[in-house]
Amino acid sequence: MVGTAASFGSYAIALWAMTQAPVAVVAALRETSVLFAAALGALWLKEGFGPLRAAGTALVVAGVMALRPA
Repeated sequence: MVGTAASFGSYAIALWAMTQAPVAVVAALRETSVLFAAALGALWLKEGFGPLRAAGTALVVAGVMALRPA
């Protein structure tokens, strides 16, 4: 039940954000959730955080930074 409520809340917030900002920006920023998943996996679940995962994280961060207006 909690997972369902969290999923519904996440979707509702994303829909609201898409009414306030360009859809492409909102969709790209939603992908930052993988950064939180990687951090939680490394810290809480003691998963490895090797060079491949670090490179992927760097690419996501670079993409978010590229969305910033000049």
